[in-house]
Amino acid sequence: MKIRRIKKDKRIQRVIETLQMGARSEKTIENYVYAIYRFLTYFEGKDISKLKEKDIIEYIQTTYLKRNCSVHTYNMNISAIKYFYAINWNKEFNPKLLPHAKLIKRLPTTIEKEMFLKILNEEDNLRHKCWLLLAYCSGLRANEVATIKIKNIDAKEHKLKVLGKGKKERYTYLPDITIKYLRLYYKSEYGDKGYWTKINKSGYLFEGCQNSEHTNSGTIVNYFTLIKKKYNLDENITFHSLRHSFATNYLKAGGDTFALKSMLGHSSLNTTSIYVHTGRDFNNLKGVKYE
Repeated sequence: MKIRRIKKDKRIQRVIETLQMGARSEKTIENYVYAIYRFLTYFEGKDISKLKEKDIIEYIQTTYLKRNCSVHTYNMNISAIKYFYAINWNKEFNPKLLPHAKLIKRLPTTIEKEMFLKILNEEDNLRHKCWLLLAYCSGLRANEVATIKIKNIDAKEHKLKVLGKGKKERYTYLPDITIKYLRLYYKSEYGDKGYWTKINKSGYLFEGCQNSEHTNSGTIVNYFTLIKKKYNLDENITFHSLRHSFATNYLKAGGDTFALKSMLGHSSLNTTSIYVHTGRDFNNLKGVKYE
């Protein structure tokens, strides 16, 4: 089911417009729309406006809890349903009956440098190489990689302007190896020595297909899922683990936590501080001797 067809429902359209007014990300809007669509499909033929907490509990238990969904998936669906009712009927549900689950704060999962280099060196696709490098060497999320604009790449200053969560702009580090492959990719896609093979009207580095201005973040995540299977990586490793690895490696190299906070686009230093646990080099602790 394409999102364009779902948008025809006026109730869902109200949700989309309100989320857009709040400058919510495309990914958040997409997640909410699909969650609401699944909810409406489940109760097809019923008067949705008359449903009570017990009906929604039944839906959540049948569709998610009995299938052992993640806490994140559960919370997202609860939020989407509550938002749907608040926007369309100004209706609030009892938070004690429909609570949000507490997220388990796990340490970030990282990927070893040797394994990353093996994956990178064995990857033949230039676009894919760039995706890997931008996440591992600059700390970008999948959606941030997908929406990079050519004009925001500053090779001379070794920096990249990123549009992150909440439409917040930030700068992050751009190392020589990434610049090298970005140039190779740019030349292969858009022409070399001034002779253009095509015109990039969207301004995005990674153009999409089927009338999409840029590649979809889901495409990047799905690509890494194939990589994960190919190299038999730990089940907890995801594309986001490359971003975690960037932060961990930066701190291990003696990087400043405040600078890292800025490069990752975190609102609070508390969020960044979790990398202090993984970025500590236990072989070089002051006062501790290793035989």
